[in-house]
Amino acid sequence: MRQVALIVIMAHIGSYVPADAAAISLIDGVYVRMGAEDDITRWRSTFFSEMLETTEILDKSTSHSLVILDELGRGTATHDGTAIAWATLRHIIEEKECLTLFVTHYPPVTQLQSLYPDNIVNYHTAFDVNHEEVVTFLYSLQPGAAEKSYGLNVARLAKIPEQVINRAREKAMELQNAMKAPPVHTDAGSTPARATFPQAAVLHER
Repeated sequence: MRQVALIVIMAHIGSYVPADAAAISLIDGVYVRMGAEDDITRWRSTFFSEMLETTEILDKSTSHSLVILDELGRGTATHDGTAIAWATLRHIIEEKECLTLFVTHYPPVTQLQSLYPDNIVNYHTAFDVNHEEVVTFLYSLQPGAAEKSYGLNVARLAKIPEQVINRAREKAMELQNAMKAPPVHTDAGSTPARATFPQAAVLHER
């Protein structure tokens, strides 16, 4: 994600970019929200800092801006984080109409592509899983949202005790059966964004 922002800035100052060829739109600003940490000197939690940065982006970006948001909503509870990420991306599509790179591990956010098929394109990073369920990440971009999460596989790679992983798997199945993804719907009187090109790329991480 940093590379995308850097390449756009390099192109705008007339520099070479690390590509054989590139087609880059004219941008009036690059707005990036990546990572977050608390600020005890200002009495700000990690999530509050994240929201303040998002507010500034939504206030200052225009239809000619590039917006990059990484894991929006991760600093709070899963349901709240999902809702905030979902609503923020929808606001960008409908109100800001700017080019956006949106990285998330919340599956419901990827469902927005069905609501805005002309504006959103989903991608995920490729991987390989062998017969022992060992995951190898291939670091290449593939179309579509990720079909499942491999967090427990990564935990195994990190040498988390197998007993912990087994209990986590049982709990994950329990939560999966209990949870239902929020429906994708439109508000009364709302209209889709007018852009006819892919406006937002949603990178669904595991």
